[in-house]
Amino acid sequence: MNILKTRRKIVACLLASLVLISIFFALRHVKQLEIQNRHAKYYEDVLRQQTNASGPPIAKVLSADRDKPVSNVIVGMTLIGPDGGDGGFFSFVTDETGIAHSDRPLTPGRYQYHLMPDPKSRFNRTYWRRGQPYVVISKDGTTSMPSLLLNVKSGG
Repeated sequence: MNILKTRRKIVACLLASLVLISIFFALRHVKQLEIQNRHAKYYEDVLRQQTNASGPPIAKVLSADRDKPVSNVIVGMTLIGPDGGDGGFFSFVTDETGIAHSDRPLTPGRYQYHLMPDPKSRFNRTYWRRGQPYVVISKDGTTSMPSLLLNVKSGG
């Protein structure tokens, strides 16, 4: 009789564990959907505001796998201050030739970038890494217009 009670307790614990694990994964999935929806809304808002911006070219975005220009990519840029700290954030959208144009004067200096493609596209968000080019804005407002590579989703 004792063995039967022990087995029932073990089965009850296993079932309770499965329920808790299922709840955890369901909540995690909901959180991921919320983040995706927030990214999609941000993308649409910036695209609406920045599409057709005119001004000097600051960077060109190319697909990492085909080396072809990618349009409608948000180029987020963070000014890296002299002490290595954050000196401000700006975002721009690439045109049909993959070029992002600055519609406002930028503080001279070097900028790290992140690239945010259309969430429904075959591309991944791509972040600046050591060894990648900075976007450097000179005192006269020009840049060397570096080519920034946009990563592709696995199987994309």
